[in-house]
Amino acid sequence: MRKYLPCFLLSVVLGGEILYANPASQKIEVLTREMESTKETVHASGGVLVYFKDSAIKAKSATYDRKTNLLILDGDIEMISHEGSKQKSKHLEINTQNSEVVFDDLFLIDKNDVWLMSDTAQKKEGNYTLGSSMISSCDINDPLWKIHFERSQYDSNTSEMKVYDAKVYFLDTPILYTPYLSFNTDRKRSSGLLFPLFGYTGDEGFLYEQPVFWAISPSMDMEFNPQIRTDRSVGIYSTFRFVDSAYSSGKIRAGYFLDSKEYQEREENKDREHYGFELYYDASQFLSNSSLQGWNDGLYINAILLNDIDYINLQKTKFTSFGRNPLQESRVNYFVSNEDFYTGINTKYFIDTREENNDHTLQVLPSVQLHKYLDHIIWDNLTYSVDMHLNNFDRKKSITLKQLDTKIPLEYTASFFDDYLNLSLGEEFYYSKFFFGNGEFTVDQFEYYSNIHKAKLFTDLTKKYDRFIHVLQPALEYIKPGNEQQDPVDFDQLEEDQKELFAVGLPEEHYALTLSQYFYDEAMHLTFFQRLSQQYYLNRSYKLGDISNEMQYNWKSWQFYTDIVYSYEFNKVRESSNRISLTGQAYNFTLGHTYKQKLPDDKTVFIPANDINFNFNYQVTPKVKIHGGLSYDIDEGSSTQWRIGGNYAVECWSMELSVLQDITPLPTGSREETSLGVQFNFIPFATIGAR
Repeated sequence: MRKYLPCFLLSVVLGGEILYANPASQKIEVLTREMESTKETVHASGGVLVYFKDSAIKAKSATYDRKTNLLILDGDIEMISHEGSKQKSKHLEINTQNSEVVFDDLFLIDKNDVWLMSDTAQKKEGNYTLGSSMISSCDINDPLWKIHFERSQYDSNTSEMKVYDAKVYFLDTPILYTPYLSFNTDRKRSSGLLFPLFGYTGDEGFLYEQPVFWAISPSMDMEFNPQIRTDRSVGIYSTFRFVDSAYSSGKIRAGYFLDSKEYQEREENKDREHYGFELYYDASQFLSNSSLQGWNDGLYINAILLNDIDYINLQKTKFTSFGRNPLQESRVNYFVSNEDFYTGINTKYFIDTREENNDHTLQVLPSVQLHKYLDHIIWDNLTYSVDMHLNNFDRKKSITLKQLDTKIPLEYTASFFDDYLNLSLGEEFYYSKFFFGNGEFTVDQFEYYSNIHKAKLFTDLTKKYDRFIHVLQPALEYIKPGNEQQDPVDFDQLEEDQKELFAVGLPEEHYALTLSQYFYDEAMHLTFFQRLSQQYYLNRSYKLGDISNEMQYNWKSWQFYTDIVYSYEFNKVRESSNRISLTGQAYNFTLGHTYKQKLPDDKTVFIPANDINFNFNYQVTPKVKIHGGLSYDIDEGSSTQWRIGGNYAVECWSMELSVLQDITPLPTGSREETSLGVQFNFIPFATIGAR
């Protein structure tokens, strides 16, 4: 028997008759133009449309066997699923009893444009079992990269792919083999091996690091990073990441590396073992999200414990903000506040990796701040605030200090001439008490009290012109020292190691003139600003203090910035910073100069500088980008750091190559290193890199 069904367009097909419907589940519907039927089989031709679960399948012909419950489709088969994936095949078999699907010569492409070709495939409940296959996200006719594998499993519901005996090809050249590889085509986290990192240095030989990723749950994961350095030894780092609320997250890392005896003797390292522990946690709402009504609070932890600086140097990917400074600083900060009060607890712990131990390193354990925000007394224009600190400076050996200090500023403000002129009169009270410990002292307690008188005239003027807006903010302030009391002796009579921990004293009597001005265009974009300050001291032999002038001018894509501090007394520039920047859609560059010199009146400790810094990025073509930078010490006549590199990127693949010189701190000093960095990014799967 032959039956003809009208089916010229898709809209007509959707309204056509049903050739077959599974009476048990009603999960498969077949619509066709022509149909032939016998007692055991039904054959459809001339175009077939199948609705199977959440997929629509188009084919030239279909045959259904009533005994085996097998629906067979042939000829230019196309399948579209509700997840957005598309499949093509020459031959497809659907078991209507258990919904199992078998493909011959399968071509599959998902919503992220990742495609797969396989000679055989079997699908059941969204899971594919594939034979010899190839996968890529590049142009199918000439893919820049591809992965060949003997067999694999793919879960279309989770977009997770597991492949076995995989070979990664780039331009038909094999660059990597792995017996097992797992990744997610939908950029979702999944457990498995990550692409390795590799590199080479003259001192440590060839480096190979193989990351292993464990997706524990949607809110936490863990990464293991074992590494081999052929001329040094082996080690491992492990990182645990978690999100415990909508307002907080954290990371924990621990690592261990054991040098070979030959390397330790060659480099003369005092430590053969390098190990450490790091903790980072940030909660913008720690308790206030639940139990503190009307209060805000937050907790910040950035802590590290390590035995030497090589624990940092041996990490291929850095943990948080810990740099390669031999003096490592850990912080734990907690605050709670409302509209009237603020309380903060701040802890700092330092590890000096240059020392044999940490016994003489001064720690802040902790510092407690209590603050009363600005409020008025009697009149609205009479205000006050209170700031109190409890500081505990501690260490195992040498002198320690506990300090209590309180600062209370009072201020009266009045306006004259229709708010064109403002007057501020202030009095600042300060009290501090110091307790010395961990030693024998003639004076084990010290008290200090002082007050300061302040008067200020200021205004804030704004005027609109035809093409710009000008804001002018001049101010003249007079500061006069008041009284001070020191008990039981003057500060100068304390022992030298006591005076090294703190300083007290009144400011000099002086006038401070400041002038700030801002120019905006009609769209309220800042085009120019200037901040000028000058002090005049009444009791100095040389009255004029340093003058400071900061300016910035923005013109089209250009930005010109300068900040200079000049000493009249010594007729020299104390410090300056100058910068020129140019930014466009395809490029940006910055040229800057930093200068600092120590003058006779400067008692602080700092390193003089006279450096030129240059950085640039340039998009040569839509696919090619170059970048670089240089730091040059003018006094030494040599570069302290430089880098140059480029990036080539297409839709499915990118590569970055860079060469850089840097100074690496070591347990026994420092080392100047020149390194080569290479990074391949196989989109959307992973990155292979080395440095």
